Amino acid sequence: METAMKNAEIARIFSEIADMLDFLGDSPFRVRAYRSAARYLMDMEEPIERVAEGGEKALDELPYIGHDLAAKILEYLATGRVRKHEELKKQVPPGVLEVMRVPGVGPKTAKLLYDELGVDSLAAFKEALESGRVLELPGFGEKKRARLLHNLELVEAAGRRRPLGEVLWVARALVERLEQLPQVEHAALAGSARRYKETVGDLDLLAASRRGRAVTDAFVRFPEVDEVLLSGASRATVFLKTGLQVDLKIVEPDAWGSGLQYFTGSKDHSIHLRTMALDRGLKINEYGVWKGARRIAGKTEEEVYSALGLPWIPPPLREDRGEIEAAQAGALPELVQLDQIKGDLQVHSTWSDGKATLEELAAAAAERGYAYLAVTDHSPAVRVAGGVPPEKVAERIAAIRAVNEKTGGRPYLLAGAEVDVLPDGRLDYPDEVLAQLEIVLVAVHAHFSLDRQRQTRRILKALENPYVHVLAHPTARHLGKRDPIEADWEKIFETARALGKAVEIDGYYARLDLPDTLARRAGELGLTVSLSTDAHAVDHLRFMELAVGTAQRAWLGPDRILNTRNLKELQNWLEAVRG
Repeated sequence: METAMKNAEIARIFSEIADMLDFLGDSPFRVRAYRSAARYLMDMEEPIERVAEGGEKALDELPYIGHDLAAKILEYLATGRVRKHEELKKQVPPGVLEVMRVPGVGPKTAKLLYDELGVDSLAAFKEALESGRVLELPGFGEKKRARLLHNLELVEAAGRRRPLGEVLWVARALVERLEQLPQVEHAALAGSARRYKETVGDLDLLAASRRGRAVTDAFVRFPEVDEVLLSGASRATVFLKTGLQVDLKIVEPDAWGSGLQYFTGSKDHSIHLRTMALDRGLKINEYGVWKGARRIAGKTEEEVYSALGLPWIPPPLREDRGEIEAAQAGALPELVQLDQIKGDLQVHSTWSDGKATLEELAAAAAERGYAYLAVTDHSPAVRVAGGVPPEKVAERIAAIRAVNEKTGGRPYLLAGAEVDVLPDGRLDYPDEVLAQLEIVLVAVHAHFSLDRQRQTRRILKALENPYVHVLAHPTARHLGKRDPIEADWEKIFETARALGKAVEIDGYYARLDLPDTLARRAGELGLTVSLSTDAHAVDHLRFMELAVGTAQRAWLGPDRILNTRNLKELQNWLEAVRG
């Protein structure tokens, strides 16, 4: 796997240019161009430097990258900077950009805050909100002040932790680079990212080497590194150009397994293991399992767990939520694996707000070895998604069937939809439209602030519609930006089970919804769980790994997962739900 880290670096620069142009009142078309290019680069899996080998013409052919932006990409790849970005930074205080990243603060509001109250940082913004000084400004009332203060708290939390999907592939690229060093015998991702935790504060990498200083010396010179905090013979800590902190630990090869177990965590899991070790007259640390001065295990994780009388415990379970007791009882769950997934059950095409055509989606699914793909374009309620109006649904279904005829149904595209649940629980399509679809997902995309009782009633009514199969991204959360909706999930899950409906784990990196704790409860209640990526571009199909990782954290096995079934089994289930 090649590194796509420069994609993220250029995307950050383009995003900041867009923010600064917006603040300065530049053309909205120019602002939109930079934003669109930044989003495309962030989602793009292929390293931009590989595309750039074909010159400006090759970059020009990418979506959202015209002649001007192609030149800026080449400029960055050649010099590590973009002059336009540097020039704008002299005109806009850097703290203003941070303020503009708070949801609800657009460029006009940021300009007003800066001109009238001197708000030029998140700290100054927080003071203005908490003191009530913002109430002196036109358009600011108490409700808006409270809402922005809450949003600011979300941004501050997101600054401390990032969605796993933002950093996982960056981490993999760094590990691959470490593996290529001649002094390194093993390298791996550790920490919360290895456990597929939904957000991470920093990255933990581990390498086994007999020449630690040579490894850290090479690591701190990686081109992605912006600042070195420390570098020694056994560890190094750096900040990447994206602002992400990365900690590299070095262990000797004989301690590889104990180091990997120790630095993977979690803290509670490791404390539990250390207590077990003490009860056996042993000591466990990153260098091995010790009986007195003699190391009795450490080369592999399996050795470490075996020394404590346990089978190897998969990293996603290591949260001290009963996994050690299950291991002692020989009752660890069989976890669903990525290679058991037969297809993706929520993707979007150019028929709504997706970037890929039906043909492109089919080709990408075939490349992944999928047997099927559910094309679930939006219904029209959320206007920004460009949903398919009822009168166009039959035409879209015909287009999907035409692709299936062309490909021989390999993979088979299911004609589905992601249908909005309206505030009173009615659906955004009438039943006669729903009846034409092979798979119907329902989802909450608005009216998030309804109280718990109304929100629960709304979802229950949607599930009771006989044409509905799956409750998509149930809590409607958006990591770092929007809290989960309030609802009685126990009641919703029990109703879904009684009706034979499925609930979804949406693997898109900003959602990971259902969260692992709720997904585990759904599994305990016997629900069927659908895994998806909510893909809006073909590169998003890789987020299935995040959905599977969340399902593993939820202790879910393949028997609970809808899309481990083959096409015929899936179609039988879809038909059975409708009776």
